[in-house]
Amino acid sequence: MSCSARLPIYLLLVGAFFPNNASLVLLSIYAIGILLAVLLARLFSKFLVKGDDTPFVMELPPYRMPTAKSIFRHTWEKGAQYLKKMGGIIMIASIIIWFLGYYPNHDTYETVAEQQENSYIGQLGRAIEPVIAPMGFDWKLGIGLISGVGAKELVVSTLGVLYVDDPEADEASLAERIPITPLAAFCYMLFVLIYFPCIAALAAIKQESGSWKWALFAAGYTTGLAWLVSFAVYQIGGLFV
Repeated sequence: MSCSARLPIYLLLVGAFFPNNASLVLLSIYAIGILLAVLLARLFSKFLVKGDDTPFVMELPPYRMPTAKSIFRHTWEKGAQYLKKMGGIIMIASIIIWFLGYYPNHDTYETVAEQQENSYIGQLGRAIEPVIAPMGFDWKLGIGLISGVGAKELVVSTLGVLYVDDPEADEASLAERIPITPLAAFCYMLFVLIYFPCIAALAAIKQESGSWKWALFAAGYTTGLAWLVSFAVYQIGGLFV
């Protein structure tokens, strides 16, 4: 299932590659997520987590219309939490990505792209590129996926740091600079939809299950499934597009 942190990634790619069918493409991503969740739940309950269903009863409080004061308070609290996250984790991560993409710095490199390809982050990206190339991704998109392991909000900021080599570039130009086909963009959204839960989600799985085994299993099978689904869609779609 897709969390709200993935939405900015979808909006960036949908707006750039599917401007005429943005709502339909976005709806299809969420529909695929729901379908996969239902199928995997059925498979796991049948083969992996066997046992009788345990009845669960929860009393719900009576429904009441929210007051303007409570709406304002909760909106303020959630907004403040998001701004703290934006100004903390995301900003620090963006600085780290910039640093790794700038060093080691040599005067012999004539362009920013050449500098990035030979930087620390470029070396890492080139190392993983053979794994993601069958889905139409380049090494920069791979680095975006790696940064999303910490928090999915980091993917867009990472792509911004890696793809924008013009200080005057805006968000629209960022979308235009991503050198992939619409099919690869759709597969990238599928990969983001399915792959590695963020660190906070893994910690919650560990806390609920009482073991890191299930948390690591969730990280492994979701990433493997994301690769298989994206690979299949890209290869099969390439026969028709």
